[in-house]
Amino acid sequence: MKRFFALSICLSLGACADYGFDPVSVVSPRANEVQSLDGASTSKLYLSVVNGLLSQGRYRAALAYLDQYAVKEKKTPYFHQLYGEALLGTGQYEEAAAAFAKLGNTELAADGFSGLGRARAAQGDWIGAEEEFRRAVAARPSSAEFLNNLGYAQLTLGGDRLKAAEFNLRQAQELDPSSGSIRNNLLIAFMMTGKNDEARRLLAGIPASRERAEVQDFAAAWVRERQPAGPAKEDM
Repeated sequence: MKRFFALSICLSLGACADYGFDPVSVVSPRANEVQSLDGASTSKLYLSVVNGLLSQGRYRAALAYLDQYAVKEKKTPYFHQLYGEALLGTGQYEEAAAAFAKLGNTELAADGFSGLGRARAAQGDWIGAEEEFRRAVAARPSSAEFLNNLGYAQLTLGGDRLKAAEFNLRQAQELDPSSGSIRNNLLIAFMMTGKNDEARRLLAGIPASRERAEVQDFAAAWVRERQPAGPAKEDM
C-alpha cells in the first residue's frame, strides 16, 4: 500500500491512530458527536446500527445497512455523513468525497469539509486536503480535531506553511490537551522548525519512558523522511 507519510496509512487503525494524523483514523464519528437516537423509528434504528458498525470498523457491513436504508428512507444529511465515513473506511475515496460534498449547505457542513479533506489526504492530495481542512476550521473554529488535521496537512506540505502549522497545532492542543495525536504532531512541528527545547519539554510530559521513546523515534523518522538534505538537527 502506498505510504503517504512515515507512519503508513492503515485501515485496521490500531496503533496507527496513536502517532500523528492518519486520514482514516477519524473515520468513526466521535461518541460526543453522535446524534441521540431513540430507536423508535425504522430510519433512526438503521442509522443507530450503522453508527455502531462504524465505531467497530465494520465499514462494509455499514454500507450494506445504508444501502438498505436508502431503499425506502429519505437520505438526510446524517445519512450522507455516515455513508461518506463508510466509503472512506473501505478505500472508496472519490465516492466518499461525493457523499461528503452533499453536506456543504447543511448543518453538517463542517463535517463534510473535514471528510473531503480526509479523502483528499488519503489520496495524497495534500494541497486539496489543506483547503478542505481550512474550510472545516472556518465552519467550526473550536474543533481540536479539525485544527489538528489542518496542522498536519501544513506540516506535510512544509515550507512557508510550517509557521501556520505550529500555530494551529498549539491551538488544537490547548483545546484538547489530552490528545496524543495533537501532541505528536506538535512535536513534529517543533522539530521541523528547530525548536528543540520546546520539543524536549513536550516529550518530558509523557510519563511512560517506553511511549516517550516511541514517540520521539516516530517524530524523528518523520522529520528525516521530509528533510533528507536539511541541516543536521541537534540531538534531543
